[in-house]
Amino acid sequence: MTLDITLACHDYAWTQPLWDGRVEPQGVDLTVVNYPNPTRFSRMVHGREFDACELSMGTYLATRADADRYPFTAIPVFPFRKFRHAYMYTSPHAGIDEPADVAGKRVGIVNWQTTTGIWQRGVLADRYGVDLSTVEWVAGGAEIVDVDVPDRYDVEYLDAQTSMVGMLTDMLEAGELDAVFHPVDVDGTTATRLFEDAKGVEQSYYRETGIFPIMHAIVLEDRLLREEPWVAQSLFDAFREAKELGLSALDRPRELPLVWADVYTDEQRAVLGEDPWEYGLTEGNVTTVETLVEYAHEQGIASERYDVADLFATDHLDTPYFA
Repeated sequence: MTLDITLACHDYAWTQPLWDGRVEPQGVDLTVVNYPNPTRFSRMVHGREFDACELSMGTYLATRADADRYPFTAIPVFPFRKFRHAYMYTSPHAGIDEPADVAGKRVGIVNWQTTTGIWQRGVLADRYGVDLSTVEWVAGGAEIVDVDVPDRYDVEYLDAQTSMVGMLTDMLEAGELDAVFHPVDVDGTTATRLFEDAKGVEQSYYRETGIFPIMHAIVLEDRLLREEPWVAQSLFDAFREAKELGLSALDRPRELPLVWADVYTDEQRAVLGEDPWEYGLTEGNVTTVETLVEYAHEQGIASERYDVADLFATDHLDTPYFA
């Protein structure tokens, strides 16, 4: 007898085997569905529509203050990571020539708790000395989970009726914003990247910190973890197997739609190693999550500096753990 489980997750190359059936979790009849961000997050947080869900880490940290209202817990599967230096855009008329110049400017963001923004603000404060309280933050959309933004931060919320990304980009072009910190590329505008050599800066950041920023984690309903605790191991193993299949495509460059696939693969491995998307509470993942928690707490999204072990359901997981 198998257990029916619905998983909401994007079909990345490293999760696609869960979609096409090449990987099947042991003892589980898995139904995989996808919704765009942040729809997937909202449907899990407010409707609890899925047994398991790929959730924003920023939103997850915001829910930890009220576990009774949000009865789900993450397992250390991190299906989405992204360096975020390249997604900070500035107006050519804003007088922002270096990261320190962001202080005192008017900056557009999606919302305060989005994981992208937590990392971007944290990096600017931590590594470039930007006083985040001097910035006028303009949020295009509402928060998924209510957060008490500390009074020291100036955050204005707009009533976004259209695409937040498009609206903020239009405001940047119109001179109503000096910069926009996006989760996606800004194309077809006069905006320029805050970090001109973004890839080089991101590679240096990784070499210095060992951090490949975690964006999302997989959360499971607490009811499921309580009644069927073996499911955590089954899903963890399935995600890991799917990831290994996805990464194996790098060894078949003729199957990748990249002209210089070999060159890009060699460069990635030289900087990030064989498996940048490692799962489990490994030393690198613990450092990354601890840094994110520190930033989220400083910015008022995490109500406390959570211990990493308290954020993840690992009691029934046989996986490497760095204490």
